[in-house]
Amino acid sequence: MGLRSLLEWAWSGISGALRSPSAAGLFRRADRLRHDGQYEEAERLVAEGLRRSPNSAAGHLLAAYLHLALREPGPAREAFEHALSLDPEHPRALLGLARLAIEESNLERARPYLERALQYHADFPEARALQEMIAGWAPLSVAAPAAGRPSTGVPERLRLLPGGRDLIMARADGVVVLAQGGQERQGQLAPHITQVSRIASTTLARAGLGALRRGVIESVSETTYLQTDVGLVLAITLPNSVAPGAGLAELARLWTELAREG
Repeated sequence: MGLRSLLEWAWSGISGALRSPSAAGLFRRADRLRHDGQYEEAERLVAEGLRRSPNSAAGHLLAAYLHLALREPGPAREAFEHALSLDPEHPRALLGLARLAIEESNLERARPYLERALQYHADFPEARALQEMIAGWAPLSVAAPAAGRPSTGVPERLRLLPGGRDLIMARADGVVVLAQGGQERQGQLAPHITQVSRIASTTLARAGLGALRRGVIESVSETTYLQTDVGLVLAITLPNSVAPGAGLAELARLWTELAREG
C-alpha cells in the first residue's frame, strides 16, 4: 500500500469514528424520540448505545422507560434493577421500581425503594410525594367478585366496539364487580386499574384539581379509558384506531348501561 493510500485509509477510519455518535449521543437522540412517541426507533438507538456502553446506568434507565411506555413491566423492572446494580444510589431507578410496585399493589415492596431514594437524595420531591401518597393506603383486596355481581356473562348490550377488550368494573378496594374474561385475567386487571385510579386521584387532589373522573392511558397500539364515581372504577381498552372522543363516548355509554343494570 502506497503512502497516499495508507493516509487515505487512516483518515477514513478517523473521520468515520468522528461521524459515529457516542453512546451518550445515541441515548440523547433516543430520549427525544421517546418523548415524540417514536418508541421503536428509540429502542434501536438505546440497544446500539448499550452495545457500545453496556455499563451505562443512564442507558438502562432509558430502556426501562421505553418498556414502561410499551406496557412491558417485567422488562422494565429488569432494566431498572440493572441500572441500580451499576449505581446503587440512582434516584430514578429507585423511583421506577417503587412505581412499578405501587401499580402492582405491592406497597410493602415500594416503601423500601422510596426510603432509599430519600436517604440518598433527601430533596427528591417525586419520591417524597409518592411516600406521602401511599402512607395511608390500605392494601387492595383480590377477593372474589362482590356478592350478587357475576364476574362473567356481561350482557350483550355491553359489547365493546370492534377490537375492544378488558371491560372491567371494580370497587375502590380492588374487588371485581363485573368483568369480561377469565378469573386470572380479572385478578391482574382489577388491582392494576384500581391502583392507577388511586394514584391519579391522589395526584390531582394534591394539585388542587379535585378527584379523578375520567382518564386516558395511551400506549403504542391501544388506549385504556377509565371512569370513576361512587367508589367504583370502570375501564375498557380500545385500539388506537378509535378516536379519543369516540372512546370516551363508548365509556360513557357503558357507564350508563351499567347504571341501568343497577
